[in-house]
Amino acid sequence: MRALAGLAVVLAAGCPAAAPSRTTELRDPAVSDRDDGRGRLARELENEVRASYQRPGLDAAAAAAIIDPAVGLVAIGVGPSDLVVGPVTSGRWPVTAVAGRPTAVVSRALEVHVAADESLGWAYDEATLELPVCGRVAAIPLRVFQVYARDADRWTLVAEHLAYPQAMGRWLDAAVRADGSKLPEAVEQQPGAVAARDAIAMAISPDGDRAATWDGAVDALAVWPDPLQVLRGGATRLGPSLAASLEATAVSVDGLRLALGPTRQTAFASATLAARTVRIDPGGGERTVDVRLRATFVLEHAGDDGGPWRVRAAMVSVPITAGALVGRTVGMAATMSQDGVATVSCPP
Repeated sequence: MRALAGLAVVLAAGCPAAAPSRTTELRDPAVSDRDDGRGRLARELENEVRASYQRPGLDAAAAAAIIDPAVGLVAIGVGPSDLVVGPVTSGRWPVTAVAGRPTAVVSRALEVHVAADESLGWAYDEATLELPVCGRVAAIPLRVFQVYARDADRWTLVAEHLAYPQAMGRWLDAAVRADGSKLPEAVEQQPGAVAARDAIAMAISPDGDRAATWDGAVDALAVWPDPLQVLRGGATRLGPSLAASLEATAVSVDGLRLALGPTRQTAFASATLAARTVRIDPGGGERTVDVRLRATFVLEHAGDDGGPWRVRAAMVSVPITAGALVGRTVGMAATMSQDGVATVSCPP
């Protein structure tokens, strides 16, 4: 018995354990991104937005190849006259250099969004424009809103809006008239474009039906000129309206360039707006002041069956001169050239 037991032990020790079964996963080497296509598009859009900050100008020819060329690329800058339809070859940023040293744009809170049909994307960023001044770096807060159209395998910039957030109470108290340029009108001649224009007009009107014209999704966005008024989600319908933020009795479109997206299920627009406000003078009297604002909108059909247009995102701003912008940030007077070069006198 002992011999048999010893033989069993030897046999058990000599027989290798059965190898665990393995499942071979088959992968297509041509597919490098296993995530959903929408996530890939968002990442590509984010990369393109960041790369665009390093370019001195904007390509109007690329935009005209994917959207209605009669509308074209629109670039809204910070200054009162910074409204460009067509190519932007220089002066894209309010300050390009200080005493020969270049400035830098730094992204601080970039968010990107892709439309349901993936034909249009937009980005909002709270960036800073960093200025080398007198041995230190001064940072100008900038809001950057961009709209992109999808063309085959790339995102193409079709609208840009730069803004400096300003406290509206002080700005309105100093306003005396409608400063700044007015955008020339151009609305794409396609069915649906007029309805999109009407939706924008209702969305900004003091007595407009915001529940019907603003999207209430969690990623809906409305950015008003004041630094404290950034509305998200349902707040675009229930929060302070544009008219309330301006204490305005009337807000209307004063110049509009509107194009439909590649699939006609989305639309975007650059606009100048007219607002009428009532201010109290130091002596206690009232005065009516008409002011001009600039805005960018992204719209999408509600639902999959071509429902009414709703505003998915918008940014509205008021202008400021580059000299005042630098002076407010640096705390000293600056002389500006036409190409955005600032000259300051450093203290001893």
